[in-house]
Amino acid sequence: MVTVILGFGLTRLEFTTSQDNYLNSDSRIARDNVQYQSAFGGEAMITLFTVTPGSRTVDLFTPRNIAQFRTLQRDLDADPHISSVITPLTALEFTANLVRGKNGDPISSPAAAMLLGAQQRDPVKASADRRLADSLHTLARVQAVPEAARTLDNPAWVDVLLHDNTGAIRKSLRPFFPSGSTAQMITRLSGNASLREQGDGAHVVERAIAGETFDHASVLTTGSPVLLRNINNYLRGGFLTLGAISLALMAGLLLAAFAVRFRLLPLAVVAVGLIWAFGLAGYIGVPLSVVTIAGLPVLLGVGIDFAVQLHSRIEEESQLDHSGHPVAAAWRGLRRALAVATLAAVLSFCALQFSEVPMIRDFGTLLAIGLPVIVIATTLLLVLALDAGQRRRPAAARDYTHGPLGRTVIRLGGLPQITAIPLVLASVAVFAGGIVADGRLTVQTDPEKWVNQDSQVIKDIDTLRARAGSASELGVFVRSSNVFDDATASFVGRFANRQLSAHPADLVDASSLVTTVSYLLEVPNTTIVMPTGQDIRAAYAVAPPDIQRSTVNLDRGAMNIILRTGSGSLERRAAVVDDIRANTRPPAGITAIPSGLAVIGTGLVESFQSNRTELTYYALIAVFVLLLLCHLSLVRAALSLIPVLIAVGLSSLIALAVGVDLSPLTAVSGPLIVALCSEFTTLLVYRHLEERARGRGPREAVETSAGRTGRAFAVSALAAVIGVGVLAFSSLPLLRDFGLLVALNVAVALLSALIVLPPLLVWADEHHLVHRDRRPGGRHLHPHHTESDHDNTHRDVTSAAPSTAAPQT
Repeated sequence: MVTVILGFGLTRLEFTTSQDNYLNSDSRIARDNVQYQSAFGGEAMITLFTVTPGSRTVDLFTPRNIAQFRTLQRDLDADPHISSVITPLTALEFTANLVRGKNGDPISSPAAAMLLGAQQRDPVKASADRRLADSLHTLARVQAVPEAARTLDNPAWVDVLLHDNTGAIRKSLRPFFPSGSTAQMITRLSGNASLREQGDGAHVVERAIAGETFDHASVLTTGSPVLLRNINNYLRGGFLTLGAISLALMAGLLLAAFAVRFRLLPLAVVAVGLIWAFGLAGYIGVPLSVVTIAGLPVLLGVGIDFAVQLHSRIEEESQLDHSGHPVAAAWRGLRRALAVATLAAVLSFCALQFSEVPMIRDFGTLLAIGLPVIVIATTLLLVLALDAGQRRRPAAARDYTHGPLGRTVIRLGGLPQITAIPLVLASVAVFAGGIVADGRLTVQTDPEKWVNQDSQVIKDIDTLRARAGSASELGVFVRSSNVFDDATASFVGRFANRQLSAHPADLVDASSLVTTVSYLLEVPNTTIVMPTGQDIRAAYAVAPPDIQRSTVNLDRGAMNIILRTGSGSLERRAAVVDDIRANTRPPAGITAIPSGLAVIGTGLVESFQSNRTELTYYALIAVFVLLLLCHLSLVRAALSLIPVLIAVGLSSLIALAVGVDLSPLTAVSGPLIVALCSEFTTLLVYRHLEERARGRGPREAVETSAGRTGRAFAVSALAAVIGVGVLAFSSLPLLRDFGLLVALNVAVALLSALIVLPPLLVWADEHHLVHRDRRPGGRHLHPHHTESDHDNTHRDVTSAAPSTAAPQT
């Protein structure tokens, strides 16, 4: 019944890759982006038209192509998923409207009035004369085409509109005609759309283009909405695929290495525990993102780890100690260690709640909630199942302590106690080295790098970037009390010029209503003259409706500037954004705020780097305090953490040595490593104390523990490694790199626990720092055994132990 009720929560799990995964909803960047998208729409779909060899850009405007452009404009504008559509035809129509005067007289056109005004405002006479000469040249070109022939299917007229007096593509048109052989249609989706709505919008654009052919051009459609949709589709399918691979590998591990009765039982009960955990996550509302999906194999591996420990202890009580109630005896012996190990792992995962990135916090929430749920399910179901099995068919006595896994664990922990002090010093050195190495690691936060680089969407984006010079953009949200006053026009024009001049390697061009006019006024070797507010008002009046919607929002008193960005990293883009924020000084009543997906990406960079390293320190501190409270011993708590420090330090050193960039997952692997390694050290320390309480000496307690639990520790360690390593099967580099790197780190962490902790325990115990006898004569019984039980158990474990040393009495 519990499984059915919690299992229903699986239907409430939501997959998301929206900005809420990357930024806090109450952050300034998030709030600004919501307002920006409300005013001007969301992400852009780009349709690239590449002119066939032997043709020119002007050849795009055949009667057939013009009809198709108009059909696309009409159909897409009618769809609720679309905010605006600017085709190459739309851009040319705007230019044509600017040079069209009354009765066909270009002298009475808006463009003529703007050029004349700029010439009159030019303070330098020589510059003003050059402006006049250039204007007369333009007038001659316009008048050379008869009025009746000034149609967009006339190559001569298109040439006048598309090219300036030097023969180059007009600067105002370059966002739509990036080169002499390409043109772009910009379809902007509705703003603040959900992931599903963005995917639907991308599909609308793709469907409108699909099957269409254009004269003299090939067509390619892509954009960030396609990338996000592909990630979302992978999350939905990959979620189940990774789970199936994990189950198959875990089953193979248990069949091959876990030689007990009902060896697949841990997998079955953990599978039920996963249903409980993810069902509860669905009810609570934990979203599944590109990060939280990794919680499935991680929880599976950790769950198998705990289940194997409990299952093996029950078999130990039955086969080695011949307990009349092995399940109860195993639970009495293991419950405290399991509780402390679980709580330590939960505290480590809770450290992720201090992250500035919501999807990292969600990852921590999923793990912190899921692990105890899985432990509870595993304990209940495993205990009930094995108790029933034991009643029907008691386990036969069998000594497995001399098996290969037990012997291996004994050898790993067989370093002489003289190495204890060097190991402590080495742990400090490795941890310090990890701190230094961590400062030299870089975080890869570009979503394009998170997906399969051989996928079609990445190939299309690369093609778009190669041919058009850009595949992304940076928006600037300008607010003004009067968008058509001189101060706003001057500020926007100068702002765009300054950004392009200051960041030529990162910004390709600028597009706005103001830059359309200001670029019209630019003449080689003349003084820069900004347009007036009246010029902008006149341009807005003749702009096509879609250009009006994408550049000016009168209701909100806002203007939009789109800066096309080059192929630089998000770190370089962040530098541009920071420069805008730090050095932009608009006049009173005007604000300019960087916005859009690029700013979300740069905000993600800042959020990751703000306290990424501290998350590991928080996990270490929390676990140390917990162990201190549970053990009431500074030495025991410190000994438990020494292998953890080695593991944490080595994780950064390995990442630096391998040369990998940290992803949003690998960047926060520290708390995960702390959780897994502290779980192992906790179980090892508590088992050592248990053997010492039974009367064994320090070395004998270590060897007896290793012999009896070696099989369980080896299998559970492999389960933890496989649980994370299964992500290496993912086609997303984000998950694949996390799986490979963290699996290696987890393996190192567990090996450090098995190698480093035993000699430290022996050394500290020999110095009476770990276990102190509380009975006269030094004999201390197991707290749950009677005197006779202790004597029988003592004889049994002595005969089963690989050590020949005599127990203390």
